[in-house]
Amino acid sequence: MRRLLLLAATSSILATAHQFHFGHIDANWNSRAKTLELAVRLHADDLEQLLRQRAGRPLEIDRDAQAEPLACAYALETIAFDESRFRCLGMKVTTHYATLFLEAPAATPPRRAKFRSFSGDFPDQINTVQRLTDDHRTGSAIAFLAADQWKPLRP
Repeated sequence: MRRLLLLAATSSILATAHQFHFGHIDANWNSRAKTLELAVRLHADDLEQLLRQRAGRPLEIDRDAQAEPLACAYALETIAFDESRFRCLGMKVTTHYATLFLEAPAATPPRRAKFRSFSGDFPDQINTVQRLTDDHRTGSAIAFLAADQWKPLRP
């Protein structure tokens, strides 16, 4: 009986541990290299669930060799800055987050962005973009809600 109560309590805690849906991009325009460098941080459990659905099989985000290419493909589908063509440099997975690293040539800082990751899956999803130039913040983070499409990036 004690074991069942512990299991029930643990399940309840896990079910409520992830009560919000949030994604964040640090978008750094590197003026010397003329590149736009993105660090895209998403909840690892949400991304893992989505990748399982897309792969049609069980998948562990931190152990499966196909997780990174699938995650990169998803990021490239749901994130856009002007007409930038990103390539995925890799992914780092921690206990709670997966961070994808994307890069594109960019002669000038981006003027607008679209960040739709998980917006179709979670109506309460909030995504933010923090714009940087040469690793220094340039203004406050810009929020993207589920209904948002392209948004201008304030200088």
